[in-house]
Amino acid sequence: MKKIKAAIFDLDGTILDSMPMWMTCGERYILSLGKKPETGLGEKLLSLSMKEGADYLRKNYGLKFSDEEIYAGVDAVLEKSYAKEVQFKKGAADFLQKLRDSGTKIALCTNTDRILFSRALERLNAQKYFDLIFTTSEMGVSKAHRRAFYYVCQSLGSRPEETWVFEDALYSIQTAARAGLKTCAIYDVSSERDREQIKECCTVYCKDYAEMERTFFG
Repeated sequence: MKKIKAAIFDLDGTILDSMPMWMTCGERYILSLGKKPETGLGEKLLSLSMKEGADYLRKNYGLKFSDEEIYAGVDAVLEKSYAKEVQFKKGAADFLQKLRDSGTKIALCTNTDRILFSRALERLNAQKYFDLIFTTSEMGVSKAHRRAFYYVCQSLGSRPEETWVFEDALYSIQTAARAGLKTCAIYDVSSERDREQIKECCTVYCKDYAEMERTFFG
């Protein structure tokens, strides 16, 4: 495959093997309060908005905290996990380095707040792979909207049609495809239920970085 001019990478589930942490952060927060979490709490919370999740925890665990206090408590669990536990997905660092060596401009674009993941990037020495790092909260637009990808492309100095997006989430892959970008989907267990839809809408589908390396570097 010919040289990639520009690439936009998602963080959680794409570069970092962090989705299991997100799946269990609610349970770990409840445990930190000395309470026993119900089975399947993580999956239940992932299906709710932040406000709905706070309401659910308050109602079902007798919490007296405000929304902001609950958010801060969960964020503290996440920040600690990013700082000490989360690792690259197998092969991700090598693939990023090969892209850098080939001259590809690389941006990171994530829904996760910078204060949460920054220590993980520092610990893993991962900042060196990226020309630019964006968070959707700082941009003021989520990856459900095409203008998020247009903004990153403009910042990288690339046109959408010459830019690849590397993602694991269906909605983001769909948005990038509608925006005219090429999309490489990588498998993550958190998107298992969407796998067939992802395969239908992406340009390239890879089960892991070994397959991605063969696809892009031969």
